[in-house]
Amino acid sequence: ATKMMKENIEDISRFLKLELVPDVKINNGYMEESFKLTIKTANNILDYVEKSMNETADKVEKTFQTIANNITHNFEEIIQKSSKIFNALQKLAIDNEVAIANDFTTKLNNVVAKIETRMKQHEDFITTSVAVCAEAFSHMSRGTVKYASLFLNS
Repeated sequence: ATKMMKENIEDISRFLKLELVPDVKINNGYMEESFKLTIKTANNILDYVEKSMNETADKVEKTFQTIANNITHNFEEIIQKSSKIFNALQKLAIDNEVAIANDFTTKLNNVVAKIETRMKQHEDFITTSVAVCAEAFSHMSRGTVKYASLFLNS
């Protein structure tokens, strides 16, 4: 029984030495190579992701810078145009005020002149009427008013 056990142990030992150990070594080599490839692939992926993120970050930064520049330019343009419009409106308002004041003054002077003419006509009419009445009724006994005939001729 011991001899059989000794032979079995030798067979197992030979199997381990000749078959199993070399097979395990080969598998370990494959695993090590696979692990190295996995690490290399992972590093390549990380490098690609980092490069892509940097490129994307640069593009986003450039885009935001362009947007900021456009906004700043647009606001400056709005301010400039608003200032021009405000100045034009201010000038227009002043010109309108001057035109209104001049027009009002002209029309007021015309009204005053017409009123003065009308008052002069009224005064002349009253003077003439009084002169005509005085002449027409000078013979009555309540008192007499004498007007020169000059008033009747005017």
